Amino acid sequence: MNPMAESFPDPLSIPSLGIPEIDRSLELLMGTCVPDEAKERFLLDLHARGETAAELAGFARVLLGRAVIPVLDRRDPRPLLELCGTGGDRAGFLNISTAAMFVAAGAGARVVKHGNRAFTSKCGSADVLEALGVNVHLDASRVGEVLEKAGCVFMLAANFHPAVAAVAPLRRRLGERGELTIFNLLGPLLNPASPDYQLTGIYRSEMLPLYAEALGLMGRKVAWAVHGEGVHPGEGVDELSITGPSRVFAVRGECPMESEEFTISPAGLGFPQVTDQGILLGGDAGENASRITSILSGRESGAARDMIMLNAAAALHLAGIGATLHDALLLASESIDAGKALRSLELLRSASVSSVSEQV
Repeated sequence: MNPMAESFPDPLSIPSLGIPEIDRSLELLMGTCVPDEAKERFLLDLHARGETAAELAGFARVLLGRAVIPVLDRRDPRPLLELCGTGGDRAGFLNISTAAMFVAAGAGARVVKHGNRAFTSKCGSADVLEALGVNVHLDASRVGEVLEKAGCVFMLAANFHPAVAAVAPLRRRLGERGELTIFNLLGPLLNPASPDYQLTGIYRSEMLPLYAEALGLMGRKVAWAVHGEGVHPGEGVDELSITGPSRVFAVRGECPMESEEFTISPAGLGFPQVTDQGILLGGDAGENASRITSILSGRESGAARDMIMLNAAAALHLAGIGATLHDALLLASESIDAGKALRSLELLRSASVSSVSEQV
């Protein structure tokens, strides 16, 4: 056997890996012909050099080519939307984007959320949804049906990306050591439903233009890459924040690609100042599920509800629901106050669970 076929390309000597190098690297990462130490070194060297937008999009395209693709009704005029974060900020907040999914669905969007269990936090999107009674092991053939009934749907990455699931133990080992890799960035690009619109939080502010470009290369009609500031300088989150200003890189994926940068200030949108971000912290899956239910049912107000509304409103606005961010915030508030957001959760729970019984 050719020994060169069993070695990774050296990312430190290549400015940007092309599709052939990416395809070969993924084959090695998923296989058993090279030791785990070599896999770790490749991923850590690539991250140390800094992934390019073309590499992010390239890895995502190759992996999507090996993914299980759900069946969706593309004739539905409602925008197909994803809102998520890369993770990796280690802020420990409540599952903001997961809760915002129900608010956006209640306001008229079709939300196709793609996520996983926790890697760098106590509770991932799949963990909290499972605690909320949602079936997270939805078959690809049922995704469109559940989306039509509930206005939102969740796809567990491990079920739709067996190639990515093969490297989960490697990712987990690196995560336990505090090491980040390209896989901490790829998740939001790997949605097998290929949504037209996307709001994605990035754990590092300096990566916003790079990530926005990658989203554009993936063909999103409109996408925002965002990073929020915490109460103290240097503390950032992979969400739009109400504890400080948020940087936004917006991109339109049409040719030629257009992009712009702007800042969203919570004070400018009428949110009260938050000086203790401890009230935004989450816990385990059960605790987070209880709080999300309390917020969606209108029993809990305050900073966590505000942050969920802000992220839902931004997703709605970029998808064309709400002419301005202020308009979209009113729609997000009404989604909660009128019980539409909670109804979306209840519909997702019942539709996903009935889907299981129909398959048995």
